[in-house]
Amino acid sequence: MDFDKLTDEEKEAMRKAVLEEEKAKEAKRKEKIKEYKGIVDETVKENFNKVEKLAEILKSTKLEIFKSFEAILELKEELYGIKETQRSHTFTTSDGNLSIIIGHRIIDSFDDTVHSGIAKVKDYISKLTTNEQPELEKLIDLLLKKDKNGNLKASRVLELEAIANENGNETLLEGVKIIKEAYKPSKSSTYVEAYYKDKTGRMISVPLSITSVIEERNGEDKERAN
Repeated sequence: MDFDKLTDEEKEAMRKAVLEEEKAKEAKRKEKIKEYKGIVDETVKENFNKVEKLAEILKSTKLEIFKSFEAILELKEELYGIKETQRSHTFTTSDGNLSIIIGHRIIDSFDDTVHSGIAKVKDYISKLTTNEQPELEKLIDLLLKKDKNGNLKASRVLELEAIANENGNETLLEGVKIIKEAYKPSKSSTYVEAYYKDKTGRMISVPLSITSVIEERNGEDKERAN
């Protein structure tokens, strides 16, 4: 078709036809987008309900597991005369094939008196001469470094205590003592881990998260020992 030979009316009619075709394509595209969003909404809601139910099952199961081991911990204390104060407990069947670990995680935290202890330690550092144990000054500064939450790390305080005991300086010893007494750890969360022994004798972790289950599916099957 020679466009130049078309009359003005024919050209206008063709222009309108092209516009109508473009409008129809755009309308169809918008309809598909609307349909897509509807499918997304429906699928998200459907699967979110599944995840909510799974979370509730995990929560209630964890509570049941901790509850069921309460009596065992009391019996253990009664039989062996030892008060259980540890953060985790491992229970294993007599044949060694199955194990469950229950426990709680700890957040290191200190009360306000920790600042007085730190000040005493800093006072000790300030009185060191330029030639006197520069490595010790750097090490103490490192051990007093706080984490992202503004707390000292309990493990570092223990290292600092060892240095203070070895050094013997009264100001340093007093500062470390105040820091230790300011330590007020708090429980952050409880956890349950489960393991079984496979036919090769390896202890295999039971996947208790969606991520773990997917990874397990991609890996080789691990048969449990009888």
